[in-house]
Amino acid sequence: MQKVEKNIPFLLFLGTLFFAPLAFGTVEVWSLATVELLVGSTAILYFFQIRKKTEAVFKIPGLLPLGLLIGWMFFQLIPLPPSIVQIIAPAVYRIYEPILSVGSSTHWIPLTVMQKATALELVRISCYGLFYILTVQLLSNSGRLTKTVRWVVWLAIAIAFLAIIQKFTSPDKIYWFRATPERAGTVGPWVYHNHFAGFMEMLCPLALALFFYYRPTVNYSETLRARVAAIFTEPSTNLHFFLGFGVLLILSSVLISLSRGGVISMSLSLLLFFFLLSRKKTNSGFLFVLLFCGLLLALSWFGWEPLVSKFNRAFAETGGIKDARLMIWKDAGGIIRDFLFTGSGFGTFVDVYPQYRTVAGSLVADHAHNDYIELLTDGGLIGFVLAAWFVLTVIVHGWRKIALRRDLYAILLGIGALTGIVSILLHSVTDFNMHNGANGLYFFFLCGLLISAGNTRLHFRTRPTLLKPAGGHRKYLLPVAGLLLFSMVLLLHGGGFLAASSYDKISSIYLNRHLSEEKLQQVRRAVIKANTYDPLEGLYPATLGYVEYYLQQADRALFQYSSAARLDPMNGIYLQNIGLFLADTSPEQSKILLADAYARALHRDKLVLTWAGWLLQTGERQEAVAVMRKGAGDYLNLVSSYFSLFTGYSFSREEIADILPESTASWIRVGKFMEKRGDLIESGYYRSHALEYLDREKIIKPWYFGQLYGFYRRLNQEDKAIAVLRQAIERLPNYAPFHVYLGNYYKKEGIDYRAREEYEQALLLEPGNEKVGNKLKQLEYRGQGMLR
Repeated sequence: MQKVEKNIPFLLFLGTLFFAPLAFGTVEVWSLATVELLVGSTAILYFFQIRKKTEAVFKIPGLLPLGLLIGWMFFQLIPLPPSIVQIIAPAVYRIYEPILSVGSSTHWIPLTVMQKATALELVRISCYGLFYILTVQLLSNSGRLTKTVRWVVWLAIAIAFLAIIQKFTSPDKIYWFRATPERAGTVGPWVYHNHFAGFMEMLCPLALALFFYYRPTVNYSETLRARVAAIFTEPSTNLHFFLGFGVLLILSSVLISLSRGGVISMSLSLLLFFFLLSRKKTNSGFLFVLLFCGLLLALSWFGWEPLVSKFNRAFAETGGIKDARLMIWKDAGGIIRDFLFTGSGFGTFVDVYPQYRTVAGSLVADHAHNDYIELLTDGGLIGFVLAAWFVLTVIVHGWRKIALRRDLYAILLGIGALTGIVSILLHSVTDFNMHNGANGLYFFFLCGLLISAGNTRLHFRTRPTLLKPAGGHRKYLLPVAGLLLFSMVLLLHGGGFLAASSYDKISSIYLNRHLSEEKLQQVRRAVIKANTYDPLEGLYPATLGYVEYYLQQADRALFQYSSAARLDPMNGIYLQNIGLFLADTSPEQSKILLADAYARALHRDKLVLTWAGWLLQTGERQEAVAVMRKGAGDYLNLVSSYFSLFTGYSFSREEIADILPESTASWIRVGKFMEKRGDLIESGYYRSHALEYLDREKIIKPWYFGQLYGFYRRLNQEDKAIAVLRQAIERLPNYAPFHVYLGNYYKKEGIDYRAREEYEQALLLEPGNEKVGNKLKQLEYRGQGMLR
């Protein structure tokens, strides 16, 4: 019983390593909160285990830059006087500036543009940092070190096997039961295939290290028969072969994930592994060739075509690289320039990016798809330098220690951990693996493992590790850090859950001026409760602003709108609320706020109509047309919402044509709207011009022609209808209904031989169409009747 109690921190440590990848890669709030609570609990329990020992805590490399990085994240959350922020972070000040002028009181502002996002990132990185410390501390014991590595490698092999089986039996569901978004690229427990590849490429070198460690000893002076017999009689042979098979499984799973970044970084890291191994003068050449041949066989079995096709799609016909990431990186350069030193706040890339986006359309980039660029945009040069300092400190210290070791296990484990770190650092150039819950945790685990491999002694008489003992008082930092992490998780995640539960009770109520005061007070109480639980969420004060407005409490409404905007100044809806509120009393300030609201909004389609309507109302018609044109170009479905503005402000044909994007469907929608209004001339104009943009459509749909054909038939303009039908057949020759329509026309005109040709063509395209067959029979009967 005492032994079990003694091992509880270690069991929780292992449990965290297992839970993180298996819980769908830890990408959801519940799984991330669980991991953070497990790490906090492990730190607290480990302290109680070592509290009476004098040399239980060691000096861990990289703690200074790691502590400074976490401190910098915390500093970004601290509200400062606006005058100071204007000096040290002018871009952040400019974001808050329109809101600061609202109301009479002066509010201090933080260095982040969204406090909640930065607070969540602070908790996540603090959790990883504490896990790094726990890894070094717990794995200073050789028994725990070997057990951890063995279990982690088994886990990686099991997940690789699961991923391969799942890929061919249930590619759209995780664990065969959980559905994922369409075209998500699900592999194994991960929704996103690049994150699966990132996880596997980190652990593959560890499996490879054990594979070489358990290699049977061969005496090359003996005969071939004696050597083969010796290989198969050694106790480690079975494990060696199993690990070799496991390495092939891991490599194969990365290949079938079709992650280009994963394949490239894994290949480069394997070359690094064998290069470092060769420097230690180990005879690994034959096994390397054997593994490579096995990998080629596995890839041939699964098929080369999908992987080759995936790489080919990265290149345009001209030979240049074709990838949306390049545009995101280019746009991110503007963010780095404006937020150079302090960043916009950790976790805020998704909020800041819309202002800098030049990519046409409605692309939403949650991340930069480059961890280094995102570190610069969010943390600035300060955050980037501190993070780089920590990683370089770990790598330099770890490799120096490995270079001095003579123990084969320590050498192989150190090379494996270092290679895994380098692999994910390479992959981070093209993806955001560090923002995945499981992958981020395992990166810090590998950092701790590298330090442990270089310092933990497998055989010792005095000290189990080469790490120097720290002062006795430092052990108290563990429970303090654990309790702080535990508290922050409960406040942020727990508070968020309670707030959402309270808000859900009234979220279905549509707020409007016709609600009774009793109902409005009910909503008010629920939202105040939610705001108490989650004071960093802007949704709740924004909702309170609506409630206060309908309760005719103007001052309170403005205060709540402003509170929401200060919590999330990049949220266009919150700024728009203030701008609309000030429209009568301060039109100039109102315009600034409404313009900023539209520019900052993540989903601008929700603000276009209000912003354009306000511009039209104030007589700025040309600017309104420009806003509507941009909105329709980015969000094609917005055109339908413009109809009320077209009518209410008497838009001319030229103005509407200027607004409409070069999209067939958009012009058709306006044509249908005009027909409903009874304006058939305008309807015909927009419907007919819609077909001018067919060459810009990725897929030409039959209804593009059908709508105009039907329109002309309703107007009894048969010649125009047939002209459209012939154009349709020219564009879509394999669409049977068009041939039937044309056959009907010829039949009606008495041109039976042409009608027969069209019906026969339709029957070739749809052999089982009985209606077409009956039409052909009718033509035959009619022909026979004419002969008689």
